Amino acid sequence: QGHKCFNVWSPFVNGNDVPVAPFNGYALRQDAANGAVELAVNINGAVRWRVGEFVSGPYHLHVICPAYIPIGNKDHTGIVVGNAVKYLLSQPCSVNV
Repeated sequence: QGHKCFNVWSPFVNGNDVPVAPFNGYALRQDAANGAVELAVNINGAVRWRVGEFVSGPYHLHVICPAYIPIGNKDHTGIVVGNAVKYLLSQPCSVNV
């Protein structure tokens, strides 16, 4: 990536007939009845940086993004993108390097 460049990453989370552990089923049914599901999206990785010929060692990257996804409630709609719906995050992401 070039100097002063940035990337925006907008992952899509989807699935049909996703199995849920029995001990999580009750809470998920409650969330659905309340009209929303809260998720924490965790990302782990490594980052390196370069200045001229020098390349740093890898630094651990840990990102946590809390998301609030409305379901079955027409009052809280997201932004339609193609055949998907994009929702805003409920809080800013936490990034630790």
